[in-house]
Amino acid sequence: MIVARHALPFRGGKTEGVEKFMKEWSKKSEFNSFNSWKGLLYADWYRAVVRGEFLPPVEASLDPIHQCNLLCEHCNAHRYLVDEQLKKRRMADDHLLNLVAFLGAWGVKAICFGGGGEPTLHTKLAEAIDRTTAAGMEASVATNGTLFNDRLIDALLSCRWVGISIDAATAATYKIGRSKDLFSTAISNMAALVKKIEKAAARCDVAYKFLIFDYNEHEIYDACRLAKEIGVRDFHARPADFSHQGMGNKKKPTNYHINLVSEQFEKCHELEDEDFRVFTVMHKFDDQLQPRKDFSKCYAAPLCIQLCADGNVYFCPDTRHNDKFLLGRHDPDPEKILEIWGKDHHRKLVFGDTPDICRTRCTFAPYNRQCEEQFTGKDPMCWRFI
Repeated sequence: MIVARHALPFRGGKTEGVEKFMKEWSKKSEFNSFNSWKGLLYADWYRAVVRGEFLPPVEASLDPIHQCNLLCEHCNAHRYLVDEQLKKRRMADDHLLNLVAFLGAWGVKAICFGGGGEPTLHTKLAEAIDRTTAAGMEASVATNGTLFNDRLIDALLSCRWVGISIDAATAATYKIGRSKDLFSTAISNMAALVKKIEKAAARCDVAYKFLIFDYNEHEIYDACRLAKEIGVRDFHARPADFSHQGMGNKKKPTNYHINLVSEQFEKCHELEDEDFRVFTVMHKFDDQLQPRKDFSKCYAAPLCIQLCADGNVYFCPDTRHNDKFLLGRHDPDPEKILEIWGKDHHRKLVFGDTPDICRTRCTFAPYNRQCEEQFTGKDPMCWRFI
């Protein structure tokens, strides 16, 4: 039942206990969203980038608002959610909807609403989701799950997935990482969404998301069990990325109790059945549970466009609100994106020394490596031979 042994990167250094993390998902669930081998489906985009041709991105990471009702200290947007010049930025209603229309016409395949704040604070989110699917794109939402209403839940039914960040199994632990005690609200909203999905026989996968810290590592299994009781499709747990620029005051890496975490991972996988999947994703981390960077160029960055609530376009989701990685503007005219996409500055960031100057983790690390190893002339997989 162990999957992805070949994909996990644990090598060198201290490895005691790490081998227990080798199971990331069950064999029956190996074709899943968390499996980075899906990057090979992006072969056309990889080949184009290597040729210096940037196609319309596969995905748009769209942050409709830079506000949050929780302000979790570990959020990847924490740095600019508390910045006086950046916080409380909100896309104008008309611009948000025009941006969605432009992305659909351009050829983007999907939009993820979230990232730079709590997207459900934007009053036009439901309509933006509706217009995304109407334009032939898929939609997803990353949310804390505390602000759902009936109109929004109806819109979420058409999403391909909804990821709800909980990071706890109890209200007491939840409150440690957040400014408000809304654990029961988030759990109730998640249950309401699941119930409507079941009633509508919708395709939407709901994930109970658990970012692991020292304060919550003892509750991984209890959270997984709660997720199954609620009826969500997926439970997703992974270590925190302490190198991320948005980590607030929690820059110092957690001293994980590896045996405790691995034992709970094993118990979580025992809960899996036909209706409930567990993902303990470790292949983006090294043997010390720190994010990996094992590539030389950012080949995969043009597969995603980062659109922020302040009207700016950034190189990738990990470089939001860093002037070094600013590409240009999408506000007031989304068409301006075409004047910056694949142009000199964009190309310089892709083919230059970006991995050396970027001090944060890399969401696309496995994809960058795939492109570098398979599509730059090396062809170690001999793809032309079945």
